[in-house]
Amino acid sequence: MTHIRSALAAALFTFGAAAVASAQSTTPATQAPARAQHQRGPGRHRHGAQALLKGISLSDAEKANLKNVRGKYETQFKTLRQQNKPQMQAMRDARQRGDTATMNALREKNAGTRQQSKQLMQAERADFRSALSPENQTKFDANVQTAKAHVGKRGHKKGVAGAASTAGF
Repeated sequence: MTHIRSALAAALFTFGAAAVASAQSTTPATQAPARAQHQRGPGRHRHGAQALLKGISLSDAEKANLKNVRGKYETQFKTLRQQNKPQMQAMRDARQRGDTATMNALREKNAGTRQQSKQLMQAERADFRSALSPENQTKFDANVQTAKAHVGKRGHKKGVAGAASTAGF
């Protein structure tokens, strides 16, 4: 009987130690987000580009062209993210404190950076389109219209009638 208790205690101790060790791990969990469209950070932009290529079969030449376009714009997006990092952290801190006045002031202050980012995304999208064959350009245009409609619906749900419907498009 004591052997069973000892074995049970050892097993519980082992599982408990494993749980504590995994909780203290510095590497992030490799769990995918529940809804990819609400993903934040650098990967979020790439997901949008993939959505615009949905249902398009790319030739090897088109794949190479798109890779070149991504490479061309990646450094520019990275520079914008680095420049905007302190302002985004300040906005995050204000939001966590519940300070909406500061949050709105910081958002207004960042309007220029948002406009730069929007223009950069539009230029990248135009280059994506030009890298495709004519039949794939038609599919790409349809995907752009679908994305615009999706963003517009999302904006109306949140009570932002016109602002979100043109974001990034």
